[in-house]
Amino acid sequence: MSSTELTTSPSELADGTPASEAPVPLITRFDELSLRPEVLESVRAAGFEKPTPIQALFIPKALTGHDVMGQAKTGTGKTAAFLLPAFNRLEPGQGNPAVLILAPTRELALQIHGEIERLGKGLGFSSITLYGGSSYEPQIDALTRGVDIVVGTPGRIMDHIRSRRLDLSGVKVAVLDEADRMLDLGFRKDIEYILRHCPSNRQTLLLSATIPDDILKLAKRFMHDPEEVWTAPESLTVDKVEQFYVSVEREDKFPLLLKILDSERPSLAIVFCATKLGAKKLAGKLKNYKLNAREIHGDLVQSKREKIMGHFRTGKVQLLIATDVASRGIDVQDISHIVNYDVPYKIEDYVHRIGRTGRMEKTGKAFTFVTREEAPYLTEIEILINREIVPIKFDSLNSLFWPNPPAELPAEFLGEDRETDIGAGDYVDKEEDEGGRRKGGHSRQRGGGGRSERSRERGGHARPAQAAPPAAGSSGAAAGAEAEPQGEGSRRRRSRGRRSTGAPVEITCSACGKQTTVPFKPNPNRPVYCDACYTAMKPARQAAPSTKEQPASEQPNP
Repeated sequence: MSSTELTTSPSELADGTPASEAPVPLITRFDELSLRPEVLESVRAAGFEKPTPIQALFIPKALTGHDVMGQAKTGTGKTAAFLLPAFNRLEPGQGNPAVLILAPTRELALQIHGEIERLGKGLGFSSITLYGGSSYEPQIDALTRGVDIVVGTPGRIMDHIRSRRLDLSGVKVAVLDEADRMLDLGFRKDIEYILRHCPSNRQTLLLSATIPDDILKLAKRFMHDPEEVWTAPESLTVDKVEQFYVSVEREDKFPLLLKILDSERPSLAIVFCATKLGAKKLAGKLKNYKLNAREIHGDLVQSKREKIMGHFRTGKVQLLIATDVASRGIDVQDISHIVNYDVPYKIEDYVHRIGRTGRMEKTGKAFTFVTREEAPYLTEIEILINREIVPIKFDSLNSLFWPNPPAELPAEFLGEDRETDIGAGDYVDKEEDEGGRRKGGHSRQRGGGGRSERSRERGGHARPAQAAPPAAGSSGAAAGAEAEPQGEGSRRRRSRGRRSTGAPVEITCSACGKQTTVPFKPNPNRPVYCDACYTAMKPARQAAPSTKEQPASEQPNP
């Protein structure tokens, strides 16, 4: 069965053939979907030519008013699959929200809101996006004026309900998008709380890339005899994505990534890491090599995340270093490559990761780095996707970037985003995580042990700051400037040009990429080397007496 052959609920047909084995003829034109003329015109104005398979099967069932549960991989047009039936059924200007859409992350919520504006243009529906990490005032103002459609993350929506700012008594359609991810993030009780505040006679639409038992239990509790739309198991992966894996030692992951970047020359790529700290460190190392990389994870404030995503969509940022949670809702059509720098903790996340490329019938490539300990996970992934992932090997990890980075990058790697490093103020310091869920009283900032900023400045046992990469475009693969401590006092000191001395500062060697420490703040406009590389480069320095670099252990404080 091909990836476009979807099946309805796996019940038995009249001739005894299981429905899961019987292809369903797909509708090929939107005018076959019984949409109202104004909705159909809006679809055409948005540039939609023909329905995708999930749209062709899901929309007719949703138009009947019945509850519908659908399994749909990312990049298949599932947002329009639930928006068009809602547009077709409802009239704008009712005052209270008539449509509620729950999403696991703020990125996905914003993506859905963008689709509402694109598909609903001219229909007169008003909408608002509610998510954590953003200001309450605009959300409260919009809710006070009245909106037709509410999109948001469970944590913030539940907050508005408890504060009696959001009245869901008029909801006619409730949508759970990427329900599997919401459950993974621990939103089950939030979802149950929210749905209990919606009318019992509402229509509930649920879409998910995978349908585990937890989803079925949720559907059984909050949906009324839902009709089902399932993809065939083999279409869980994107058929147009070439999938490879590389066996690698953990310490060789970074040069392997550089090797793939050199050989593939991706136009836009996402590199997935398992943790926020891992994403931050990897982005810093790539920027040390003057590559145009930015990280996106839950510790960034929303405005910074949106700015990075805007630059990624336009190609100003070519390499996005992401965690699984932060990547949800990334809807960029021209991503050419996915690199799983770390194997996902949950094998189902592999499907979501590679689904970021090969979208809407485009092609893409996915590379997964597998260490010896992670080999069993690779087998589980292959069982899940019902496909063998192709192994590849490299004779050498040497590349354009490794072990010696070039003085100038090829044109393919020259993006336009040359902003400086993310500062302390760009990280979330609210008691909210993805989707606005409360975290209790724990600070999101690392280090410091809860001591005041002033006590750290007085010479307490502060942790050494990690070296930040230089501003892109500086000469050489320079090690970065010392990370600034947080607080108003540090900003005043920085403005006067003072630099810390004495405490070890982590750097990445400009030649071999090895991480070491120096007892001073390196000059961001000059390369810096570990002792071993400095010794190896001694003949070249003697031949060029104007060279000023000194070994990491001897170089004076600028």
